[in-house]
Formats: sequence, C-alpha cells, structure tokens
Amino acid sequence: MALIATGALVALATWYPGHWQVLLLLLPAVWSRVRRRISALAIWIGYYLAGARDIPLVCMRFFSGYGDLTRPDALMLGFLFWIAQACVLATPWAVLKPESDASAARHALCAAVATVLVTVPPLGIIGWLSPAYVASTLFPGWKAPGLVLGITATACAASVSRGRFARQVATVLVILSLLARGVASAPVVPSRWTALDTHLGRFDQSSYASLYARTQQVQMIAQRAFSEGGTVVVLPEEIVGLWRPAMGYWWRDDIKVFAAARRTLIVGMDLAASGTPLRYTDSAVVVGADHGRLDSRQPVPAALWRPGAAISAIRGSLSQPYVMVAGKSVAFSICYEDLLWWPHWRILLHSPDVLVSLSNSWFDSDLALAQIQRQGVAAIARLSGVPLLRAVNR
Repeated sequence: MALIATGALVALATWYPGHWQVLLLLLPAVWSRVRRRISALAIWIGYYLAGARDIPLVCMRFFSGYGDLTRPDALMLGFLFWIAQACVLATPWAVLKPESDASAARHALCAAVATVLVTVPPLGIIGWLSPAYVASTLFPGWKAPGLVLGITATACAASVSRGRFARQVATVLVILSLLARGVASAPVVPSRWTALDTHLGRFDQSSYASLYARTQQVQMIAQRAFSEGGTVVVLPEEIVGLWRPAMGYWWRDDIKVFAAARRTLIVGMDLAASGTPLRYTDSAVVVGADHGRLDSRQPVPAALWRPGAAISAIRGSLSQPYVMVAGKSVAFSICYEDLLWWPHWRILLHSPDVLVSLSNSWFDSDLALAQIQRQGVAAIARLSGVPLLRAVNR
C-alpha cells in the first residue's frame, strides 16, 4: 500500500491540483530501488489510478448524458476502464523491471523503453500522464531533442544511484536544463487572434429546432468576437455538432461576410464520412478568409472512437499538414489529443506559428481531468516553443 500511495502522491503533485512535472522523475527513481515486479507494478498503478481518478464520473456523465447507458451501468463501466487503464499502463514497468543487482545501464535502458512504450501506440492510444512530460519542464522550446533528453532524464533517474556514469550524465542534463530554461521565452499569440470559451453545455442534436437554435447561438458568439476586433476567432470542438446540408444554408451568408471582411473562423464540428454505419471525423474547420480542415488523429476511445459500432468517429491521418490561417501555419490539438504526445510529432520537428486546441468539456469541466488536459496541451506547446490558443465548451 505504501508504494501505491507513493505513486498516487506523485500524480497529485505533478498534475492538478499540483503542477510540478519535474517530480515525475521520482517514479523511475523509486521503481529502480524496489526488488520485486509486483512492487514495481504497485508504484505505477497508484500513479495512474490517482492521475486518471475522474474516469468513473466522466463515463457516468458522458454515456448517460447521451442515453447510451443508465447512470449506474455507466459508472460501473467507468470503474472497469479506470482499473484497466492503470493495469495496462503499469504493466511495461513491471515486465521490464530488472533484477535488483542489475547494472545501472540496464536500469536506464529499461526505464527508457518503458517510457516509450507507454507514450506511443499501441499502448500510447491511452498514453495520458506519460513520464515523458518531464521534458517540457526541463527543456522548454527544445522540441524533439528536448523530448529525447527528457526520456534520458527518466533513464538517469532510474540509474543515478547505481553508477558513476549515470551521475555524470545527470549532471550534464542539469546544466542543459538550466540553459534551456534560462533562454526560454514566452511565445506570443498573433495579434487579434481570439479563442473563445463557451458555456453551451451538451448539444442535443435530436431535432432541427435544436440544431437551428445552436447555430444561432454560435453565430452570435462569432459575430460578437469579430465586432470586438478579432480577425481570427477559434470556437470549441464539436460546437456545431454533426454538419448537415441545412447548416450550410444557415451559415452561407455569415461565411460570405467573414470572407469579404478578411476574417477567419475556426470552428469544431463533426463531418460525416459514410452513412451506414455512420462514420464521421471530429474536425477543426477553417472558413471565411481562409479555408482548411484538420481531422482528429485520435478521437476519445470508447466515447467517440468505437471501431465496429454502428456510430463511430474515425481517425484522421497522422500526415495531415499544418493549415495556413492569415498567413500563419497552424497546428491543431482536438480534445483527447491534448493528453497525448504522438499525434503532435510534427510540431516537435518543425514548429508551427500557433498551436490551436479545441475541446468540449461539458461532462468534466468541474473535474480534475479538465485541468490535467489543459496542463497536457500546455506542456506540448511549451516543449515545442509555440504559442497556445485554446477554446473550450463547458
């Protein structure tokens, strides 16, 4: 129980309500000192259970809100997901745990491999709370080299008590981190770009009356933002729901006005890809003076991404390029992607001018998960050295 509590305390200090991601280095340090694999498993299960503690409530609210399950059934499913994700993500750390008398190099290698395994697919599909997040604190603005150095720091934390060379590498990493943090500067969002948080709640798409009412609400919000001087306005994920032919008619005049005034609206919506079974993309769409779109590369598993189900979001290509908006290259992070590293591989190699995050938190805005999601995408922006614009619906 003490080891589970240790992992849980690190999660609470690293993620909301805490914010000290450098403390992630404590986990591999403690992991390297335990003797048994079951002890290694316990540390990381405690970490993932505490960090993802909102999963049962989120499942209850989401699935019962859409009528997929009753509240008790959705809560039970949430508890199963909560336990399962902790066991799955902790398993590499247990399997790769070296013998207690193994060399420092073996401990370092196993820690690095475990970090990579829980960060990239297939396990990385649920790769939230990855130890790799320590890179954004240690090496802000250093992009892919910073991520590699962050994983190296994790490896050093697992081996620093076992060998002189590991301590020497750790010393070099400390110097590099001080240098990176010393020269880092806060990126500036382009002038007159605005991301709007809304409080429209869950969208009932069961009738054209509700669709039209939501359309009018969103149009008024966008028009108000443009009238206040914005030239690029960002609205949250899925804020207009599933795009239908009638909505094109409702939006036609507004889009013409935006284009004539050289104004651009970035709006979250679902775009149908096939009818039966219904497949759609969770997308950010650019209209007005500029045009473009980016589809979510990883919609939320079980909630939106349900392979084999009658209705499911589909994953967008990982090779989607940046979208040009008002002469700036824009990378996107759509909802669940805020918690993952791998969909953002491109910005770690070639920084865009802006990272735009769209989220819809009607079911978790009062929970720790919403804050952890914000911390996650902020860390991605910090490591890549780009300004972050974020629009959230609550």
